[in-house]
Amino acid sequence: MAYNVSADLWFQYFNEDGPQIWILTIAFGARSAWAILGIVFNIGLIYVTICNNSLHGSCNILLAMESFFATTMNATYLVSFVVVVCGLRFIRYQYCFPIIILPGNVLGNCAQMTMVFTGLERLQSVLFPIWYKKRSTKTNISLASLLLVGYSTYQFNIYYIAYQDNMDLMVSCSTTEIIAGKMAAQMNVNGYTLSAILMGTYTLIWVLVFKLRVTAKNVSEKNIRLAKSLMFIIGFNMVGVFIKCIGLFLFQYVTVNVFVNANSPLLYLMSTEYRTRFNQHFPWLQKLVGKNTVVTTVSSVQSMSSSTISKLRQNSKQSGGANATRTFGNINFARVVQRSVA
Repeated sequence: MAYNVSADLWFQYFNEDGPQIWILTIAFGARSAWAILGIVFNIGLIYVTICNNSLHGSCNILLAMESFFATTMNATYLVSFVVVVCGLRFIRYQYCFPIIILPGNVLGNCAQMTMVFTGLERLQSVLFPIWYKKRSTKTNISLASLLLVGYSTYQFNIYYIAYQDNMDLMVSCSTTEIIAGKMAAQMNVNGYTLSAILMGTYTLIWVLVFKLRVTAKNVSEKNIRLAKSLMFIIGFNMVGVFIKCIGLFLFQYVTVNVFVNANSPLLYLMSTEYRTRFNQHFPWLQKLVGKNTVVTTVSSVQSMSSSTISKLRQNSKQSGGANATRTFGNINFARVVQRSVA
């Protein structure tokens, strides 16, 4: 069916003179501010992952890949703000398609697919811990990359078919208003299917890690903390997805950026490993958020004076036996920490 601009109530309302221009400017401006903040968060996570060998596991790399895809999508949110500020308000979809489809929709949808891969990777670590320790990270990431290439090709075909039927559609060049035409149902099915898989996967992980003793005993404390972080991340993203059902306006202008950029803040707050690495590369974060307990503990050991160590040695000589071994063990630990922090 041909596009009829006079029947497009959204376009007709916001294209009129009056306060509508300010509504669009404020809405798109707020979303652009969130987008810029999200870009900073995501680039920080990518940088920390690249610079630290301890974050080169499959799960860590998948999280960094998700942040990369989210960054490309965030960048496209700035386009609609520029369109409004320039006084155009709306432009034809024909001119908008090459700007936002590949970096925004196609790569943006890859972020959700990467979340699924991350969930499946965590599920493997819980169900098959022995095999998981022996598996090749390079093979896992290569396989995930191939699947992402196939999925992005599939997504591009869907959006291109929709584009051919909606070239004349008047849009503000936003990724969230392109779900239209005969392919709209398929686009929604794709998104909700991935969301359902995510919910099912992390529900199963929650049961295996926190409720089932047989599998919980094989999960390390580090992986438990990471699992908690990922569950919060997925929970935030699910809220963003299902708020779409409440109304197009709220989803389009507010929720997308808020929830898709939750990775870095939540990992910083809930994962000791990520928090330590972020503080290492961005010292000002520690002052902004507050010192974490790990860094504080290490710092206190590092600042142990030589006189204190001498007293410990004297006490150990007087005590002898097991106490001496335990005391010197603590001293040696302090030296190791001092060397590793220096």
